[in-house]
Amino acid sequence: MNSKKIRVLETTAEIRFSAMNLLARREHSRLELVRKLQARVEDRTLLDEALDRLIDDKLLDDERFCEAFVRMRANGGYGPVRVRAELKEKGVSDELAAQYMALHESDWFEQVHVVFEKKYGLNPETDAKSRARQQRFLAQRGYSFEQIKLALSHQHKTD
Repeated sequence: MNSKKIRVLETTAEIRFSAMNLLARREHSRLELVRKLQARVEDRTLLDEALDRLIDDKLLDDERFCEAFVRMRANGGYGPVRVRAELKEKGVSDELAAQYMALHESDWFEQVHVVFEKKYGLNPETDAKSRARQQRFLAQRGYSFEQIKLALSHQHKTD
């Protein structure tokens, strides 16, 4: 079995380089970078210094991360309840999350219809068991009760 030894990052320059490699792939929140790098850094102070410098240099930005993340998840068919929970898990402040979630407010109602049609087609089953399954699916995707109700009533009207 090939066991690769993880190299410890000992300087702020090494930490910065590793963080920049991660940021080159996609935006990250500060908390995500802390979680990914802390196992390789023995001195947490060095990690904080390196990340603070990346923020000062505008290479690490929770606001930019939040904007990109909300857009990506909304375009991926996920609803506001789930996206907000994921942002919280990634260390984004409630205020910042609310700001970028509000930018997509009308999109969520349109998106729930798209997600529903993609999964169930234009003529979905309308019996009680099928409706319950459809509701669970949309709830797991992170849509609010109001959005789910609207999507299901819209589908029902087209029958």
